Amino acid sequence: MDIAENRPKNIGSISRVGILGLGLIGGSLAKALRFKAHVGKIVAMDTDPVSGELALSEGVIDEFSMPAEGYSIFNGCDIVILCTPLPVIVHLLPELSRLDIGILTDVGSVKTPVMDAVSLPNFIGGHPMAGSERQGYACSITSLFENALYVLCVGDACTVPASRLRDFEELIQIMGAAPIRMSAHDHDQRVATISHLPHVAASALSLLAARLDDGQLAALAAGGFRDITRIASSDSALWAGITQASSPVLVPVLTMYIDILKQVKKELEKGDSRSVEAFFAQGAFYRNSLPTGGRGALDTTASLTVYLEDKPGSLGAITTLLGQKNINIRNINIRNYRTYEGGQLHLLLGDSAQAVEAYSLLKGAGYECD
Repeated sequence: MDIAENRPKNIGSISRVGILGLGLIGGSLAKALRFKAHVGKIVAMDTDPVSGELALSEGVIDEFSMPAEGYSIFNGCDIVILCTPLPVIVHLLPELSRLDIGILTDVGSVKTPVMDAVSLPNFIGGHPMAGSERQGYACSITSLFENALYVLCVGDACTVPASRLRDFEELIQIMGAAPIRMSAHDHDQRVATISHLPHVAASALSLLAARLDDGQLAALAAGGFRDITRIASSDSALWAGITQASSPVLVPVLTMYIDILKQVKKELEKGDSRSVEAFFAQGAFYRNSLPTGGRGALDTTASLTVYLEDKPGSLGAITTLLGQKNINIRNINIRNYRTYEGGQLHLLLGDSAQAVEAYSLLKGAGYECD
């Protein structure tokens, strides 16, 4: 069946969208634009021809071009989304500024350097606050932006008409995200705290464990430690660039974090159990007050352990049961549990709501799980 059937020709002023960079974010945007927003025409560019060929074969995009062919593929686009590092964006500005483009926007997780570098009247800074430690078009998914905030930074030099900006925000909503306007400084300070610092902390914990590993530590770290340090598996070059760009606001936040660690260290050395308890209680109180209905800057996942019988078809029965209810399994790990009696199936799911639903389904089907 032609996927273009019954597709609306436009959403307000938006009928042709361009995407520069078909990685995880760019690929997921393309899929959300195609299969959720049903945008009339999607064109894309990437340095990797394999990603482009795959996106074309899946019907996600209508046209693909390589940088060597020039950037005319974006001429006439109502929106062009730049899913590349800042240096690439700055390099391309002279070429892109000559094209007929309605809105030019990016997806970077640090906004001040972008807004300082780009003064085009049709530029709007953007940051869809969703992602994953996985990389590349092959890992992109249509639902990546569901319930995620999508920050927009409208600079002083921006002359995009209010009606066109509203169309852009409507498009974001149709993709499943929630648009929110914010200054670049406020965005960077907040995201440094809840995204950039956790990546530093997760990598520091992993590095500490590596330095203390005596050959047995890794076996003990397979459970909760592995879960809380999951984001340390993110692309190292990417996060080196992000944290360097974020350093003006990240370093003060990192200093505050170190001060908190120093304080609890002092209290432990003094044997001040009341203060240590207050440290845990205050942290728990704030965490428990956080909203649970949406998604933030960090990729959200939830895990579920199912105890398997050692017999043919056990794994298939579970994945089929969850698949029938559209519960997405992000990752599967099978661990030995009881000799000759089966094992533990560790499921990594999309979010806590899916974990709760999966737990209910599996318990109802007679499986032991927690």
